[in-house]
Formats: sequence, C-alpha cells, structure tokens
Amino acid sequence: MPDQKKNILSTPMTRAEALRSMAAGVVAGAFGLSACSEPKRTEQVTIAGKDGRVSLKRNPRNGDEVSLLGFGCMRFPTVGGDRYTGRIDREPTREMLEYAYQRGVNYYDTAWMYHRGDSEGMVGEVLKQYPRDSFFLADKMPPETKTLEQAREIFATQLQRCGVEYFDYYLCHSISRQYVFQNLYLNQGVLEYLLEEKRRGRIRQLGFSFHGDLALFEWLLAQPVEWDFVQIQMNWLDWRDEKRIAEELYNRLAERKIPVIVMEPIRGGSLIDLPPQVEELLSANDPEMTAAEWALKFCASYPYVLSVLSGMTLMDHVVENCQTFTDFKPLSEEQIELLHQAADLYKMGRRIDCTDCLYCMPCPYGVDIAGILRVYNKCVADMTLPNPNLRHDEEYLRRRRIFLNRYRNNVKESARADHCVGCDECSPKCPQGLMIPHQMERIDKLVEELRRSVIE
Repeated sequence: MPDQKKNILSTPMTRAEALRSMAAGVVAGAFGLSACSEPKRTEQVTIAGKDGRVSLKRNPRNGDEVSLLGFGCMRFPTVGGDRYTGRIDREPTREMLEYAYQRGVNYYDTAWMYHRGDSEGMVGEVLKQYPRDSFFLADKMPPETKTLEQAREIFATQLQRCGVEYFDYYLCHSISRQYVFQNLYLNQGVLEYLLEEKRRGRIRQLGFSFHGDLALFEWLLAQPVEWDFVQIQMNWLDWRDEKRIAEELYNRLAERKIPVIVMEPIRGGSLIDLPPQVEELLSANDPEMTAAEWALKFCASYPYVLSVLSGMTLMDHVVENCQTFTDFKPLSEEQIELLHQAADLYKMGRRIDCTDCLYCMPCPYGVDIAGILRVYNKCVADMTLPNPNLRHDEEYLRRRRIFLNRYRNNVKESARADHCVGCDECSPKCPQGLMIPHQMERIDKLVEELRRSVIE
C-alpha cells in the first residue's frame, strides 16, 4: 500500500482531497512534523512556534522556516492624511513591527510604491536592530519601471532604503498584462538582470505577484525561469469567483509544488465588516471566531501556502492576527464549505470589488476614487444603500440620509465622482480589473438622484 503522506505531498490534490486531509488532521504530513523522522524537504510542514509565538511553515524549496503570518507593509497608520496623502505615523508603526517580531512574525513584505516609498525605509529602520538571519524581507520591482537602467537604480535604492545587502524574497510586482511583462522583463532584460542578482546572492528567492487571467498565469509559469514562489490574491470570497479564479491559480502552483504567498486574505478589510446574514451564518458555527480569523485561517489551511500577508494598521490587528496563528490549526472541511456558502450570500449584495489598495491613485483630476468606493461599499456592507425605486418608503429616507451624509463627510466636494472626466488612467492600474470611470458615473448618478428625490 503506498505511503499516504507521500501521496498527499507529491501529487496535486483536488480541493475535496485537500479538505479531507485537513479534516483528518494530517499534521504529520502536510501540516506537521513527523513523529518518527525528520520531514523531507519536499514536504509542506507547519511547525509550532516556540514560547507561544506564531507557527512557521517550512519552505520546501530551501528549508526557510517562514511565519505563517506575514506582515504586509502597505497599510501602516498615518498622520496628516490617508495612506496616500499622509505620512507614516512612525512610533505606533515601530511598536507594531516590534511586537510582531517578538511574537515570531519573520516575513515582512514591502514595495517601492507603498506609502510613496516610505514603507521600505520604515521597515528597514526597525528590522536593522535584529540579526539579519532572523527575518525574511520581501521587496518588489515596481510595475512602472521602463528600462533596465532604471531597474538597476531602483534595486540599488531599495537595498539602501531597507539597510540590507540582499532580499530574501523579491518579486516582479503586480503582473496583470502580458505586454508589460514582455516589454520590461524580457525585451528590456530586467528578468535576466534579476536572475543575475540572484546568482550574486542579492536575491535569494525570485517570484512574481499576480493580478491577471489564467492564460497570462500559464504563460508566466511557462517562461524559461524557475520561479521560487508566487504571490496571489486568495481569500474565501475570491476562491470560486469566475474573475478572480483564486482556486485555479492556487491549484496551478500546487501542481508545480511552487510555494504560495497570499495577499488580500481579508480583501482590503471587506471580509471583516460582513453583511448581517453572512455574520450570522459563521457565528452559528463558531461564535468565538472573528471574521478576520475566519479569513486568515481559510488561506493558511492550504498546504502550499507559505505565508499569509496581512496589512495591519492598528496594534489590535497585530495582536489578534498573532493569536490566530499561534499553535495554528487548519479549518475543517465543514468550515471551509461553510465559507463557500458565505461567499454565495455575500455576492448577493451590490458591492464594488475594491480592496482599497490605492494603486489607482492619484487621479489627475483630483477624484478621490478610493474614498468614494469606500463610502459606497460601507453602505452595501451595513445594508444602508438606498434604492431610488423605493423613494416612498420610510426606510428609503433613512438610507438616503445615511448615504448622503457619509458621502459629504468623507469625500471633499472637489474630489467627488462628478469630477471624473473618463480619462481612464486608473483602470489599467486596478488589480481587480474595475472599470473605474463607469463606477464613478454610476455613483454620481445615484448621488444626484438621491439629492433630487422627494416624497410626493
């Protein structure tokens, strides 16, 4: 009879098979250490953190023991504005990073564009107090890079900003269109340059982050380069989504035994403030588990996930997420199926699929795209989005007042949707593929209709 552990780890599993292995508690194979021998390097192994620290996942490619919780460094607290207009609030950010490190978080993900370049320096400043071999630092080549010379300058600047001599994990950032990768990484020679930096030791693991379709994904995986890891958007809402295809992307990587870094596990926070019917469904299963815990555990329950990134803004986020990944146990088959039901319920609403990443900013005409979508989605989430077809209803008046007050109080007049001219500089930058001018037009029409509406 073939060895069960070997079969689970060496052959691609269907979703049902993976879930059955989780539910059966296969901790000695895909999720734990063997009781009788050291695990093979090809295995995906979750290791309990020492002294109550977060659990680790062993990278099958090089043996790195990476924290299941990764610190995404694009949502630090700010002062003097939001994440785009403000500057990093340094002291609480320092406290958050230090707390995470002390609790065993050792994977830190920053990028050239995060906080307009300040994220790299902030992360480097905090991490320099710790031994270099005690953490893994990830950075990225920005998608707006145009030439090989510029790529060389950016990479050198990133090392300097972060105060390190090498990056443990380095990514081609936000690949969403084939011609962009073709022009920059192949025609300009930037991919060969990054591979040379890997041979020199200044990049230890090379991968890419992805926001495209399945055809592009397969094309990237077919390139003559051995990708060490890939970063994908993965969460319970996107898992079976026809556009996000998270399940398909994950399975393609699992088939090739490529470690997965997860981004947007909570979908920019939208999987925390859940519609009431979704919240009730999950609470009936486990009233103690928070929405964030459901979301993070879903991602970490899959064996080829190496680390789950969370962009944390408050110390409360860091504390809760560290607790979630301490002595980590995967979700059961029944709980994951429950999340698929929750996704179906969630999608019955009219939410616009924005994750508040700010990649679309700045608008050349000053439109606060993210702020406008934030107001709209907040009203969808708490079921206060007004329906103009029900304008004679008392409930409509209540919802109308809430929506217009939120719009007025959170989006300044000069940055509202009516200032969108449809130039569409924003849509190609959107990782979610939103046709942003269309959404701005929709919301502007809704606002105008609500302002004109009266009881007859």
